[in-house]
Amino acid sequence: MVAPRTDGFSELMKSWRAKSGVSQLELALRCEVSQKHVSFLESARSRPSKLMVMLICEALAIPLRDRNALLVAAGFSPSYRESALSEPELAAVDRALTMMLDQQEPYPAMVIDRLFNVVRANKGAMQLQSLLWDCERPENLPPMARNLLRGMFHPDGFRRYIANWDEIATSLLRRVQSEVYARGGDPELQALLDELSQCDGVPKDWKQHLPGDWHAPVETIDIVKDDKQMRFFSTIVTLGTPQDVTLEEIRIEAYFPADEATRRLFMDG
Repeated sequence: MVAPRTDGFSELMKSWRAKSGVSQLELALRCEVSQKHVSFLESARSRPSKLMVMLICEALAIPLRDRNALLVAAGFSPSYRESALSEPELAAVDRALTMMLDQQEPYPAMVIDRLFNVVRANKGAMQLQSLLWDCERPENLPPMARNLLRGMFHPDGFRRYIANWDEIATSLLRRVQSEVYARGGDPELQALLDELSQCDGVPKDWKQHLPGDWHAPVETIDIVKDDKQMRFFSTIVTLGTPQDVTLEEIRIEAYFPADEATRRLFMDG
């Protein structure tokens, strides 16, 4: 009999299977192994091969960052790098991101990481940020503006000018909560969710909050500042088949005008 293991793989495997709502039998079918083998892995009576770890990760759609954690727990080296966008290996992707941001001009677009930190922004996004933070120059933006959500929830940030704040705050918090679930309880993302949900002005019942009546086919963020009124809807783009932790976790968030007045405002500069 194989000696009991202490590296934590079995606990991680059980945790991810439970979070995914997959039974031992279903996981066994997805991996094309016996249910007995899955049971032995979860009870630490068997050691997984590297191939078996990878099959389990694929079957449960585990994020790359956490796949590395499972590999290390099973005694293997991580398989996925976490690279900076400035590294030569990511040069082609880096150029593609720049092209996507440029093509979105004059409307706002930004690249954000898994914690909603703004990695890169186009001129339209910087124009909107400067307007809502009362900054004449983008380089004078406050530190909290470097995080998309902290910038929105801060009392001196976007929220002052968001006319449909209750709906937007609820929608954003639910989005973060969904991402926490999808990432298996990511502690840093959970900490951000806890921080945002405690901000003043957030609906206390946001988990049960019912949205108002929308008069458009998509949810919009309605901004009113001085004599300017803007309405946007957003799209989120992710990179397909990433093999790098950084690339899997970044998203391109683009904002489009939801009415003609907003379109003209940005087109006219």
